[in-house]
Amino acid sequence: VDLGGRRIIKKKKKKKKNFFFFYLYFILNYVFFVIDGTLHKEDIFLEFIKCSIKERLLNSVIFLPIIFISFLIYLVNTKGKFGLNLILFFLFLGISESQLGTLTEKFCKSFSLKMTPFDNALKQLEFHKANGDQVIFISGTPVEFIKQIYPSFFNTTNFEVIGSITRRNFGSFYLDERCIYKNKKTMLSNRFNAVLNFSHGYSDSLSDLPILTLCDKAYLVDKDGSMTSFDPEAAKNAK
Repeated sequence: VDLGGRRIIKKKKKKKKNFFFFYLYFILNYVFFVIDGTLHKEDIFLEFIKCSIKERLLNSVIFLPIIFISFLIYLVNTKGKFGLNLILFFLFLGISESQLGTLTEKFCKSFSLKMTPFDNALKQLEFHKANGDQVIFISGTPVEFIKQIYPSFFNTTNFEVIGSITRRNFGSFYLDERCIYKNKKTMLSNRFNAVLNFSHGYSDSLSDLPILTLCDKAYLVDKDGSMTSFDPEAAKNAK
């Protein structure tokens, strides 16, 4: 009887699992959006660093030589996080968790008022939302910043946000994982334990080709907010 019971339970789980994957891949319609340069013009985290240089003036002055060298290291490898983390570490060295939270909140409120929204991409976002599509935002900006600037993204059931991950340690603040370039696809796969295919993809950069090649239709948003469709496979082969 026990053996038979186990077999019955196993079959039930298998049916549920099969139904889940059928729902995941054939019923849900996935759409991909980059945030910075796509929904708005500015780069959130870059603007935060600029703001923090003024707010953390003492650290900026004391560690100016190290921060300058760190900036040069970052320019050598903009895809990495070592140079950027050196800047962040010395800029925020000695900051408390409450001070960092206050600075982040102050910046996000200011950024929300000053940012330049791109209407074309936002209209597409509203279209996909109304259509019931599963929208996945993948951004190099840390999630805690996106949460304050676009709070509605976290209150909508069919929205999912993947962003860079920050960490507080050694009395400072830095990036634990940077969600850019090929790592965007890696973090996407880790989140869903699968490689998803998208019906539509929206980005401002060809550096997102690893994900854009997963899209049936891909669109590039330029610096003025204009949107053009393109073939990501052709762009990939041309590189």
